[in-house]
Amino acid sequence: MKKNTKIILGSVIGIAVLGAATLALVLTQPKSDNADSGTSSSETVSVTDYTTDDISTLTISNESGEYTINRLGKEKWGIDSIPEALANSSAYSTAMSSAGGIGAKQIVEENATDLAKYGFDKPTATVKMTFKDNKAEDITCLIGIKYEGENSWYVKTDKSDTVYLVANAGVSFAMNSELSYVNKSTLTAAYDSENDKVNRVRIERKDLDKDIVLDKLPEETEKEFSSTYVAYEMSSHNNILADDELDKKVIYGLFGISASDVFAVSPTDEQKKQAGLDDPNCTVTMVSNKETVTKLTLGSAVYTVTKNDETGEEIKTITGYYGMLSGKDAIYVFSPDSLPWLTATPENMLYKLFLTPYIYYLDGVTIYDSDRKAYDFTITGDADKSSFTYEGKKVDSAKFKAFYQYLLSAYAEQIYLDDLTGDNKFIAGVTYDHREEGKENDVVEFYASESDRTCIIVVNGDVRYKVRQIYATRLLENLNALLSGGEKVRCMLSRMMMFGSNVLLLDQPTNHLDLESI
Repeated sequence: MKKNTKIILGSVIGIAVLGAATLALVLTQPKSDNADSGTSSSETVSVTDYTTDDISTLTISNESGEYTINRLGKEKWGIDSIPEALANSSAYSTAMSSAGGIGAKQIVEENATDLAKYGFDKPTATVKMTFKDNKAEDITCLIGIKYEGENSWYVKTDKSDTVYLVANAGVSFAMNSELSYVNKSTLTAAYDSENDKVNRVRIERKDLDKDIVLDKLPEETEKEFSSTYVAYEMSSHNNILADDELDKKVIYGLFGISASDVFAVSPTDEQKKQAGLDDPNCTVTMVSNKETVTKLTLGSAVYTVTKNDETGEEIKTITGYYGMLSGKDAIYVFSPDSLPWLTATPENMLYKLFLTPYIYYLDGVTIYDSDRKAYDFTITGDADKSSFTYEGKKVDSAKFKAFYQYLLSAYAEQIYLDDLTGDNKFIAGVTYDHREEGKENDVVEFYASESDRTCIIVVNGDVRYKVRQIYATRLLENLNALLSGGEKVRCMLSRMMMFGSNVLLLDQPTNHLDLESI
C-alpha cells in the first residue's frame, strides 16, 4: 500500500473513532437533572401574561421577609411601610411589569412529579398577584433553585406542575427586599449654578478642635478675588480665605447627594443607636439660597469583612457610613467618596495667597523693618502710565514691580491661631494703602516664631498663618535693592539683628588709642 493511501485511511479511521466517542457521550448524558431535558424553543415561553393595569396587589416573599405592593391609582403603587416621599416609583413599576410578564427560556419538564429537586419544596421566593375587578384568578409564582449553567432559575406557578427555566433578569425583582423600593439617588436637588447659592457650610466633627464654618464672601470682597478661586472664608478661623477649587465638594457636596443603601425607614431610637446616630461622628449643615437649611448627620462606619487567604486574618474595610438627611425619615448608607466632610481640615482648604491687591488699586505701600522704621512708596497712575516714588525720588518701575510681586508671594503654609507672646519679636510689616475711598488699609505683620524657623503672619490684627522665615529675609533683601546707600546699610543691619546673626558692632573702637600707646 502506498504511503499516501495509508495516511488517508488512518485519518478516516480516526474521525470515525472520534465521532463514535462523541455519540456515546451524548447518549449517556443525564436527561432529568439538567435544563436541556425539556422542550426547547428559540421563542420565549410565557409563564405569566398580564397587563400592569390589571394587577391589584403584588406580594413578594423571600429571605428578607414578606411585603405587599398595593395599587394606589393609575400607574401608581406603594408599600404601606414606605412613605410616598421616600419611595422609588420606578422600582415599583419595574416589579409590576416584571411580575405580569415573566417569560421563560424553555420548558424544563411538564407535569413534574419530583418538585423538590427544583427547589419548590422550599422556594427561594414567591410572587403572588391579585387582580382588580376579578379580571383574572389570583396566581402565585414559585422560584426554586438557581440553574448555574445559564444564570437562570427554575420557576413554576400554583396552577400547574410545569417547570420553566427563567433568566435571572426576569425574576431578580423577586429577590429584592422591602427597602429596595426606597429611593437612594439624588436625595436632594442637583446644583443649579444659575440659581443656587451656598451662603454657609458648617462642619462639626469629633476630631476637630473647633467647628469649621465656611461663609460666602461679601460681594465687594469677592470682586477683589474675581481672577482667583476664592469665594469663601473660614469665619471660624479668623476669616481665613478658603480655596474654592480645593473645597468645592465641601461647599456643594450636599446638592444631589445619593446613598448606596438603605438601613431603615422611620427608624426607631434603637436603630439610630445601632447606626451611631445617637452620638454622631460628623454633622454637616448647609444654608443655601433664601435660608434653606440642609443637614446631614453621619454615624458609624459600615464595614466589609474579608479574610486573608494566607493568614486567615480578618480584614475590615470601610465601605460606607450611616447617615440621615433633614426632611428624610430614613437611615441611609453613604459611600465614603461622597462624604468629603469626614476628612476636611482648615489646612487642606486654605487659600495660600491670602492677600493680592492689584498694584494700581493702591496709592502706596509702606514697608516696616524690625525697628518699625517706615519706608513709604507712592504709586500713581494706572497700567497704561504709572510711576513709583520713595522720599520724593522716582524708583525704577521694573524693580518696584518685581519687589511688589514678591510682596504678594507671601505663601501661607499653615494656619496658626495662637496669641502672640513677648518672645515673638516683630520682624517686618507691610501696609497697603487702598485708592478706593472709604476702603480701610490692609496691614500684614511678620513675627518670629519661638519654636521653629518660621514667621507668624498677622493680618489686620488677626493671627492667621505661618510662613518660612526665608520669606522675611528676602523681603528685606529686596527692599535693600530699592534703596540708596545709607538706607541699604540700615536695612542690612536691621536684617542681621532680626535673625540673630553672629555679628559684633563696634562704634569707633580705637578712638582712645594714639600712636605712642600702640
